[in-house]
Amino acid sequence: MAESFNFVGTIDFMPHGHCYFWQTDLITLHVASDGLIALAYYSIPVIIAYLVRRRSDIPFRSLFWLFGAFIVACGTTHLMDVYTVWHPAYWLSGWIKGATALISVVSAVALVRVVPVALQLPSPDALQKLNEDLERRVQARTADLTASNERLAREVRQREEAEEEVRRLNESLQNRLTELQVLLDLLPVGIAIAQDAHSSELRTNQAFARFTGTPAQRKVSISAPPIEVPMSCKVFHGERELGRDEVPLRRALAENRPVLDVELRITQKDGTEFQVLASAVPLQDNAGNARGAVTTLQDITAQKHASRELLAVERRLQETQKLESLGVLAGGIAHDFNNLLTGILGNANLARLDLPPGCANVHASLDNLEQATMRAADLCKQMLAYAGRGRFIVQPLNLSQLVRETGELLNVSLVHKASLQLQLADGLPDFQGDGTQVRQVLMNLVLNASEALGDKGGTITVRTGVVQEASEPVGRAKFHELTVEGRCVFVEVSDDGCGMDAATQARIFDPFYTTKFTGRGLGLAAVLGIVRGHKGTIRVFSEVDRGTTIKVLFPAIDQPAIPSAPVAHATKMEKNSGAILLVDDEQTVRQVAQKILTSSGYEVIAVADGAEAVAVFRRDPARFAAVLLDLTMPHMDGEEAFRVLKETHPAVRVLIMSGFNEQDTISRFVGRGVAGFLPKPFSADMLLTRLRDVLAGRDGLDS
Repeated sequence: MAESFNFVGTIDFMPHGHCYFWQTDLITLHVASDGLIALAYYSIPVIIAYLVRRRSDIPFRSLFWLFGAFIVACGTTHLMDVYTVWHPAYWLSGWIKGATALISVVSAVALVRVVPVALQLPSPDALQKLNEDLERRVQARTADLTASNERLAREVRQREEAEEEVRRLNESLQNRLTELQVLLDLLPVGIAIAQDAHSSELRTNQAFARFTGTPAQRKVSISAPPIEVPMSCKVFHGERELGRDEVPLRRALAENRPVLDVELRITQKDGTEFQVLASAVPLQDNAGNARGAVTTLQDITAQKHASRELLAVERRLQETQKLESLGVLAGGIAHDFNNLLTGILGNANLARLDLPPGCANVHASLDNLEQATMRAADLCKQMLAYAGRGRFIVQPLNLSQLVRETGELLNVSLVHKASLQLQLADGLPDFQGDGTQVRQVLMNLVLNASEALGDKGGTITVRTGVVQEASEPVGRAKFHELTVEGRCVFVEVSDDGCGMDAATQARIFDPFYTTKFTGRGLGLAAVLGIVRGHKGTIRVFSEVDRGTTIKVLFPAIDQPAIPSAPVAHATKMEKNSGAILLVDDEQTVRQVAQKILTSSGYEVIAVADGAEAVAVFRRDPARFAAVLLDLTMPHMDGEEAFRVLKETHPAVRVLIMSGFNEQDTISRFVGRGVAGFLPKPFSADMLLTRLRDVLAGRDGLDS
């Protein structure tokens, strides 16, 4: 029968226990002995492995590991002897023993090879001697090292002391540098130091950084191409932008000479501008070549602004002086013109009295003459107000009626090819204003429109109306302070002339600005002042070659307008008596007043100046019932003559005559006994009425 076989062994074999006849005592003895031997064999390699791992300096480590493997194999054979007592695994047991034999042979061979080397290992005595020799050498080396360490310690101490001194000096130097940097930053002058001849690096203070828009103390380059280091600002000399090589610092480096006091304008990216005075000085090496440079920027923005302000003040002063000169001229003209108007009006009154009945046409002509004279008197009042010698009379006015009354005068003022169209609204609410001033506004606007038409002619339209106005500024003229709210009346002057561009519109209200060859630039400036005084607003609409429209708005009121008072006509002379001293330097006024007073029954003594009047009056003060005294006269003016007359005869009645404003005139005589005031020009009726009131004691200024 074939034998069954597996890896453990032949299954037909009998366990080893049959050899022991399964005697329990015998089996126990063999199993216990083999188990203890195997346990001992297994514990020995563990101890060897522990020793080898803990003592990495043990020689022949591989031999120890080989002995451990051999002992493990021997222990395994004993375990197999225990196993085969019950299981016939003799093949496995044989393979294990074969492996044990192989390990044993290898161990023996290794031991044979190691023994000669092991025999060469020093003995304990030799090791002792070697140890003693090594100890001596170590002591000697230790002594050398100790001496070296002492020298090194001394050197370290010296080095530490030197380093401490260097550190102290560095700290002191850094403190000085910090102090200098703080001082530089406190300076209002911008400072930059180029550290090389190419200005590739700049050290700056805060003022320089503020001017140029760069961080303070940053290394800035002005020589690198723009693509590498973009400029943080633009530099202008006059109106020309400077390149990198044209700034004073680069010029000082390139020319190796100082560049001083160059006025520059620096514009940063955000639009901030500085006016600076720039200087640059090169720093030279021993050979005299530029090795760097220092540049300074002194802020002169405030000085430039102050200079511009001073220039503007000087211009305004010149304009004021011009206005004052014009005012003096206007006052003188108005004074003389009032005297002439007094003669015209007085002679017209006298002519009316001398007319026989039935001369209606002549009466109408005299009416027109008297009306024109009173209008001229209004213009004189306006000139006096412009000269600071008069006041305007503000009262409720109807704008359409005012334009209608001025229409004939406007037509006369136009160029020969221009036509005037009036589009006047009825039932307008009234506004508070001075009629003379508003007529001047209307006249100036129409004259400007007429001149805008030029030789080609055209149409000027004057339109009035009422609007509900919101608060808004003056159109394109940009006078933002002129605003008005609520219901307004307006007068609008339009033309189809040349029009204005934006630049002209922005300056049309500037004093002395004119586009005319013979103009003075005061027309629209006066219009603006009058509209401001009336709390109104102006709108300007204009296009080149399309024409211009100027709209003036005044706040409306509910109070009805005061109708214009008709000129009083003297129809007949009442007979009076008494001597009158007439004092006036203007011959026309003296002749007219003397004729009116004489026709009315008064005895008139007429003189040409104050000194002559005083001389005549002193001869017989009680003779004169009243004195008609002009204020403005040569040699002795009216005020001085009045003082002397009152000193000569305190009870004398003095009627002051003047073409200047009544309120301003009488304010000079309050409390001094003036009997009354007669404004020029005056009509015959006005002269006689005021004189009768003075003689009756009804017109005293002090009452």
